[in-house]
Amino acid sequence: MSIVVYWLEAPGMPAMQAFEPGQLVPALQFCEDRRRAGKRHVSLSSELAESVGRAGVSTVQARLLPDGTPYDWTKSHRGAGPERPSGSGDA
Repeated sequence: MSIVVYWLEAPGMPAMQAFEPGQLVPALQFCEDRRRAGKRHVSLSSELAESVGRAGVSTVQARLLPDGTPYDWTKSHRGAGPERPSGSGDA
């Protein structure tokens, strides 16, 4: 059991359905079917051994990922959007 879909069958009555690791598409379809049937709090949880990377958060040191790949994403604009180059034409 590597994929599990959870939902509320009725208020206060949780339910679940387990799927094998290779059944992601059927699990997603099952989620959609539950939502269309009016079920609430439908969610999918997975613990797939074949997922990208190891479980948990990898570290970034000296702007490099653990495998040596450069990591140059930043959030320096803090939601204000990227800085525009001078002379971009917007006034």
